[in-house]
Amino acid sequence: MTVVGVTGSLSSGKTQVVRFFQKLGAEIFDADEAARAALKKGRPAYRAVVQIFGKQFLKSSGEIDRKKLAGRVFARPDDLKKLNILIHPGVIFECLEVIEKFRDKPGMLVLDVPLLFESKMEELADVTVVVSASTRRLIERSREKGISPALAGKIISTQWPLQRKKRLADFVIENDGTLKDLEEKVKEVFKKINTRQSHK
Repeated sequence: MTVVGVTGSLSSGKTQVVRFFQKLGAEIFDADEAARAALKKGRPAYRAVVQIFGKQFLKSSGEIDRKKLAGRVFARPDDLKKLNILIHPGVIFECLEVIEKFRDKPGMLVLDVPLLFESKMEELADVTVVVSASTRRLIERSREKGISPALAGKIISTQWPLQRKKRLADFVIENDGTLKDLEEKVKEVFKKINTRQSHK
């Protein structure tokens, strides 16, 4: 199994790229999903978040209001560090379990990880892919998701610059065009990765 780490910036189109990889037959590990699960009511990280940040970040259902919490942590770098310390170990542990599960099977496992390089999770991958787009497109797409330009700017500023990630990546997929263009680019990278791994 070839392990491929896919990352990008907020609204660069990383999730869509991962969907196209899945369409081509790849297995997927979604770090965001693992992080969401870690914050479910009753989980250790949930209890720690309530203790550290307070009950004002809970919905009436008792679940964590992730949007409200995001507004807080992306405005305060120290709080973001605290939250990452609470969530990241569980996400990495779950990722290792998934890699172990698929290790001896043929094919491709794609790790969909927003903070791939920041959290050193690129070390778990054989190949890395960065999805890139212009700042204008990032802000536009964020707005379409209901994220204000101000919050989008704060989130983007907490991530490594795309240029830095691109220098570290094995492959870069530029996503300023149409969905069809993007799918073609993913197919091309998919083929290149398989060719490269088969020559090892």
